Amino acid sequence: MVDPSVDRERRLEWFRKAKLGMFVHWGCYSVLGRGEQILNRDMMPFDEYAPVADEFKPDPEWAPRLARQAKEMGAKYVALTTRHHDGYCLFDTATHDFNAVKTGPGRDLIKEFTDAVRAEGMKVGLYYSVHTWRWHGFWDPEGYPDELPKMVDEMHAQLEELMTNYGEISVLWYDCSHVPGSSPPGSSGYQQNRIDVDNAEFWRSAEINARIRELQPRILINNRSGLPEDFGTPEQSIKLEEGQENRAWELCQTLNYAPNWGYLHASQADKSFGEVVYNMISAVRLGGNFLFNVGPDGQGHIVGNQLAVLKQLGRWMQAYGEAVYDTAPTGIYEEPGQGASYHYGMLTCSGSTAYMTLFYYPPDPLVISRIGPGIRSARMLATGEELSVEPMRNARWKISGLPAEPPKPAPPVMKIEFDGPPHLLKYSGAKWLDGEYKA
Repeated sequence: MVDPSVDRERRLEWFRKAKLGMFVHWGCYSVLGRGEQILNRDMMPFDEYAPVADEFKPDPEWAPRLARQAKEMGAKYVALTTRHHDGYCLFDTATHDFNAVKTGPGRDLIKEFTDAVRAEGMKVGLYYSVHTWRWHGFWDPEGYPDELPKMVDEMHAQLEELMTNYGEISVLWYDCSHVPGSSPPGSSGYQQNRIDVDNAEFWRSAEINARIRELQPRILINNRSGLPEDFGTPEQSIKLEEGQENRAWELCQTLNYAPNWGYLHASQADKSFGEVVYNMISAVRLGGNFLFNVGPDGQGHIVGNQLAVLKQLGRWMQAYGEAVYDTAPTGIYEEPGQGASYHYGMLTCSGSTAYMTLFYYPPDPLVISRIGPGIRSARMLATGEELSVEPMRNARWKISGLPAEPPKPAPPVMKIEFDGPPHLLKYSGAKWLDGEYKA
């Protein structure tokens, strides 16, 4: 059996540098424009839901277009839903006919996706929902006990297909390894009758993950098969795993505030572009990645506000990408909360260089406090404009000469050169009130 811990850091090297990925939730549910969980959330009988797959007829150019948009956004990798909780597969599977080859599309959409993403020079990620709602046995394990091993066998067979038929896969993004009888997302009111077995034990996760590593030796596997594996996946907000400060992780997030990752006809509760950048920088400053989700429509088009924000993010990354890619924590932040100079923005770091994304652009001047060592220089990244740097009492630094208005694209970024890797300055007592604090 392959021990994933042996070469984990080597396999994670590209991931830790990449910082930004695109998440894509897409399937036959996209035709309905009500999110990816509509089967369960609307309690649709399956014979009412299944015909939707025949209405799912993607544009022939969906994959090359999506890959171009991901690259223009600044993504270094893209993860697509191969099957979501409804059990519909975007790939050619021998396990059942509820798939893209045997229904509306009439072709293997995962093959189109993997070819297009590689053509743009990005890494391929595949999302896979461990459980599926199509099985009666998932909802009623006591009434359909014969289905329980069949669910597991189907999962293993499909993952073998995905890891065998599509070239090198860089990321396997598991989701929802609920055991039969559990209350999954969107199942309000369902009375649980959960079987008394550990998730990983029921799905034989160790077994299938070992097989996946045989087929894909360089793959990264997330933590949602019931096993920790290579990296954590806080969802919508940053919640780091206790006691694993150096563990790789990735914040996944939607544009809307609802529980929908798939296409919505007309979302009325979206995050602003500023919030998207804020969430990305908040993850990156703490050493994480940001996996930004899109939900294309039934033809595979990213439309409306999603497309507008995607383009804005691409322009921002083109101007300020060095503040994101290949950065790492250097000791400024000790926890996911606020931090030094947080009232101006957040800092990402590379060696002795720090990049302050100014979410709260101040009137001139700006003061850096509680961060050492000394500052050598500072400039606005978009314009290259040099700023004046002066030491102040209490180990502070005054940066002056800021433009009166925030440089575009906003939020602007200030590049600061320190005398060494920047870190948080600790203090105690009241001497700072008299201006007598010494670093």
